[in-house]
Amino acid sequence: MTDPNKQQKQLIENTEGTYLVDAGAGTGKTFTITRRYARIVGKKGVEPEDVFLATFTRNAAEEMSERIVELTEFEPGRIFEAPISTFHSHCQKILERHGFNAPELLGIEEKITEEVDVMESQVRERQEFKEFYSGFKAENTEYNDFYRITEASGVLGLLKTLASKGIFPTESSWFGEAEKYLDGDYERFKDVFKEMNKPRETSNGQRQSELRDRLYSYRWKDFPEDAPDVAEIRGGRGTKSVRQDFMRRSFEENRDQLKSFVHDLYYEYLEHCLSRNYLNFPFIMALSYVLLHERPEIREKESFEYVMIDEFQDTNEIQLKLALLLSEEPNIAAVGDWKQSIYSFQHASVENIQRFQKRLEKYLEELQEAEKTLDIGEVERIELKQNYRSGQKILDFSEHALELPAHRRENVPEPELVSLESKTGFESSKIERFTSENEPKAVLSRIQEIIDNEKYLKEEGEILEYGDIAVLTRTRRFGLELQELASTYGIPVEYEGGVELFKTPQALLLLAWLRILNSDSLRGWAVVLEHAGYSLDEAKAILDEENKSYPPDMKAFREKLESFDTVKAVANTVFEHYGYENEVSDRIIEVIQDAFRSTFMNTGSLISFIEDNIEEGEIYQVETRGSENSVTVQTVHAAKGLEYPAVFIADVNKGVFPSQNSGFSVLKYQDPVGLRQRKKFDSEYGFSFDNWRYEILSKCMAGDYDEERRLMYVAMTRAENHLFFSAEEGKESPFYENLDLDEKTVEPELQAVEISEEDRVTFDIEDS
Repeated sequence: MTDPNKQQKQLIENTEGTYLVDAGAGTGKTFTITRRYARIVGKKGVEPEDVFLATFTRNAAEEMSERIVELTEFEPGRIFEAPISTFHSHCQKILERHGFNAPELLGIEEKITEEVDVMESQVRERQEFKEFYSGFKAENTEYNDFYRITEASGVLGLLKTLASKGIFPTESSWFGEAEKYLDGDYERFKDVFKEMNKPRETSNGQRQSELRDRLYSYRWKDFPEDAPDVAEIRGGRGTKSVRQDFMRRSFEENRDQLKSFVHDLYYEYLEHCLSRNYLNFPFIMALSYVLLHERPEIREKESFEYVMIDEFQDTNEIQLKLALLLSEEPNIAAVGDWKQSIYSFQHASVENIQRFQKRLEKYLEELQEAEKTLDIGEVERIELKQNYRSGQKILDFSEHALELPAHRRENVPEPELVSLESKTGFESSKIERFTSENEPKAVLSRIQEIIDNEKYLKEEGEILEYGDIAVLTRTRRFGLELQELASTYGIPVEYEGGVELFKTPQALLLLAWLRILNSDSLRGWAVVLEHAGYSLDEAKAILDEENKSYPPDMKAFREKLESFDTVKAVANTVFEHYGYENEVSDRIIEVIQDAFRSTFMNTGSLISFIEDNIEEGEIYQVETRGSENSVTVQTVHAAKGLEYPAVFIADVNKGVFPSQNSGFSVLKYQDPVGLRQRKKFDSEYGFSFDNWRYEILSKCMAGDYDEERRLMYVAMTRAENHLFFSAEEGKESPFYENLDLDEKTVEPELQAVEISEEDRVTFDIEDS
């Protein structure tokens, strides 16, 4: 693509005003944004410092900057130093420039120091929070009933969710209009309830409301004796809707104690983070928002004449509010695609893009108390419809993903779509589905069948190679299993989704020596001796409690490690000793240093950090030197933004895709019902019950599987020319079963592959 099409040109040339850009998959979004940026800074009197371009990732910011350098006459340094960054990075710079006293605006005496660090490791933060939560519980016994139904990671998740929505505590209350959000919006909930409660034709042929149908599961919950029974709520035989009075009864609930608990916990954790000299990403944005909200003079210095937001579907509420506070003029371009909003677990709010005009109006009304005015007016919509990635057959079929029911009782409303028009000229796309008793073997077998096959072309006249193919999965398990199986046949397959870093041999050896240094751990010695080739009986004799007789070379090595003051020196020495000096060992040291940069570290806390990483299967990216021509295996999340000539969407099985793991945290926040608790502890009976009000409220919310459908859409639109779906025979999920495709059963026949030297994998994480 060298020249912009009509819709792209419309966005590039219209730089003044507020725009919502529907940028579908493969429509040249980056091409268009960078040219629009170049046009803006090409205006007389406009400098790169006058434009804020917000991106979703640091890599995206770097790519945008590199492209803009080629399109403008500015010195590269001016562009690379310009505010082209993630919201997190930009807010961090705002705090560095002006935010020393920002916590005071919430009533917190702790300051933000120049050395404050960003807590990027979720495992490390969970460790920190667990320690904090233990102390909080000991000092705040009035909340004992909440401690009995919560666990630390779920409560931490709630606090980060609230921060991402712009809800923060002050010393004695809540900042701004935060409490209003905690209470929920009854008028809006009423509309949701009524819509869900309209009688309609269901998938099983009955005429009843979606809400009544969903509340069938109510009967299996463990409610207290005074809760209404299922017949009272759903009505008797022949009833079509849930009783109207349950609309208010479910919404109205005294939550004063719950709000008090969350407030005190939230406020004290903010104090704890600042006292330990670290902040997580949500708290960085929260404090930046408070600073800009309360200090107009700082806001004036930090505001921009133009604001552009890339991947707008992945923003959260506070990021949209920050964009408004940072806008000096109503020149805002929000570019994204609601169909690709797949990061709710990172607090993204798809409603930012789906209800853009209404959210702008709502938030601008709130910001009036901050003396912030911005005349947005009517938002203009631009639709980028021309797709330069996929064949038309694939684009049309991908829309089907957004209507796939996740279970037989679900009725999915037809979505409002901007259909994409293929500009690839490729008309020979194949879309197929298949099952097998051995799905991993079947996937590899089908890959071998389409390689060098004239029925499956990469382009007209050009056959497929291994490197043209991707296998996308909802979870990592299947991909790792596929990679392991492929290696036994010599089939070139590369798993690109990160590594369980602390389960690698080098990490386990480091953990063993740390345990030895910390407490002369027999568990640590057992690993070290086993690695050295000692038999089980020999190791038992060496570790005999009454007559320990460690090998002299190992005793000497332990003494050497004991002489070091830093974990980096210990780790480097262990890795050098065992010949583990590669990308994995370097990454282990980097992660450990990052995790403990701003917090106190001793050997015990480091051991706990590694153990928690192992238990939680935490993933880290490691740059490896792999095969040039190999099948790529990724999760759907990791594949977003990428494209491949042929895509296999695998493991479309029950409980996997769509995922049924929607999270089981007891305390929840969700618009428009506010802060709620799924369970309640009853002191009289001594155990917890399900909350019947929450059960009704949750069944009114329609988004349980919407994101799973969007994930399927993202997976489908990674394919340029060919698309395949696979499942295990007898375990097919509703997504698979509802694909409008003929089905094949595959009896896999795998052939061993001879890998040429230039295609050979040169670095293997497990064997390094």
